[in-house]
Amino acid sequence: MRFRWRVCHSSRLIDALKERMKGSFSARLLKRALESNICRVNGRIERFASRAVHEGDIVELEADWESNVNAKLSYSIIYEDDHLLVLDKPAGAVCCDQKYQAILRRPCWLAHRLDKDTTGVLLFGKTQNVVEELQQCFENRTIGKSYLTFADGAIDQAEGIIESYLVKKKSFQGQTIWGPSSCGRGLYAKTSWRRLACQGDVSLLHCQPYTGRTHQIRAHLAQIGHPILIDRQYASSFRSSIFAARPLLHAYRLQLEWRGRTFQFEAPLPKDFETMMAQSHFSKDQISI
Repeated sequence: MRFRWRVCHSSRLIDALKERMKGSFSARLLKRALESNICRVNGRIERFASRAVHEGDIVELEADWESNVNAKLSYSIIYEDDHLLVLDKPAGAVCCDQKYQAILRRPCWLAHRLDKDTTGVLLFGKTQNVVEELQQCFENRTIGKSYLTFADGAIDQAEGIIESYLVKKKSFQGQTIWGPSSCGRGLYAKTSWRRLACQGDVSLLHCQPYTGRTHQIRAHLAQIGHPILIDRQYASSFRSSIFAARPLLHAYRLQLEWRGRTFQFEAPLPKDFETMMAQSHFSKDQISI
């Protein structure tokens, strides 16, 4: 369910939204809504308040847009002992040691990082020595990571492996955008993926990065023509008409062999993932990884 209407006269998009909302919401809140990917104009996601709309244009707004914009970050601990701390990272949280130390009120340091809008398993060490050991595990690739994501479009193949050398292509909204090199130079990256379900223009994938490059899964799925929904940094348009306030990438599981012990940590599906599952008519039983 979403709000959908036809524009009656030319104006800026922000003014059209304010008029439609009967002045109930501030321009600041509506701008935040636009930045959350929950508005489409003639089928294309629009993030800019100053964008001109004209008579006859079709504007769509996610029905639950206000709760998405006003959602508060919630931090929950998956596991903790004298050496390790594992957090279920919420979307919108920046990976910064000082920030997490203040939130969690204990000494802890990041052993790796997730993108700001990626959710799921985030591993910390409680001493610098532990962190160095864990980072060495990542470098030696003795830590296994499993991600779930929704890719744009119907993927015919059941599974595949993407390998490329990633280089910096451009900047978008203050972030570096990575893409495959045409000359075999750059940072080697390898990702395996498996299709768990497919419905209409949405494919649910299980992805495993063998290397830990920045934006690796996002860049690789864009490379094969099926970017993550809704990853505006790696795609300008999408086949699917489904709304999403962020690129729907979830660090579902992390497996660790460390100091003679085997650990496996899992993060439950976040609310927006469950909403997407329902909208796409997928079942949790299809997540068999």
